[in-house]
Amino acid sequence: MKQLNIFILTISILFFVTSCSKDDPIPEEDQEEVGTATLTFTEVERETHEDHYHYNDITDPEIEEVKFEGKDMLPPVDAHLHLEVGKTYRLELRATDFAGRETQQTFIGRADIHQAFILGAEAGSLEYVYADRDAENQRVNVGVTGYLTVLQETNTFTLRYVMRHLNPGIKDNITAADWNNTNFTQFTGANDLDLKVAVHLVSEGGHDH
Repeated sequence: MKQLNIFILTISILFFVTSCSKDDPIPEEDQEEVGTATLTFTEVERETHEDHYHYNDITDPEIEEVKFEGKDMLPPVDAHLHLEVGKTYRLELRATDFAGRETQQTFIGRADIHQAFILGAEAGSLEYVYADRDAENQRVNVGVTGYLTVLQETNTFTLRYVMRHLNPGIKDNITAADWNNTNFTQFTGANDLDLKVAVHLVSEGGHDH
């Protein structure tokens, strides 16, 4: 009888362990895992319209582009961008997963927990305006698309593009004016992207160095 009770107890324990194992959640694969990222700067016309600007495409625009890839998401060796004072550029992020599928729309689709910050430039040398629209064509501040205007010449610096994955509720504390907030880590979360490239803001015709 004692052996039978031990057998029944053993079977019960095994059944319990098996049931728990089945019910344990399986971690989902991170859908925001990025294989490559490309930043494209396309020259546009900035047109004053009352208290704001309109941004228009132009013929034969200047285009600067840099691709980041590999484990550390690095740009090509000696990558160095020149942006010209007085010009405005549409800055666009294109990201792909490890299967080559574009994923940047994920950030816009979850605009409540994503925000890009553009860092590294001297104060007053750049202006930036978020220009994202969601599936309902409503404006959202994410930074997959935006307009960057060059205000003054600078020495070469490291431009840092950070796509921040925010904790729930944190986005409510961020305004469009925080686009270059050097204390962006106060907005708690983690970085989905942290892209760095050398940039030189130059006067007209100053691309020869």
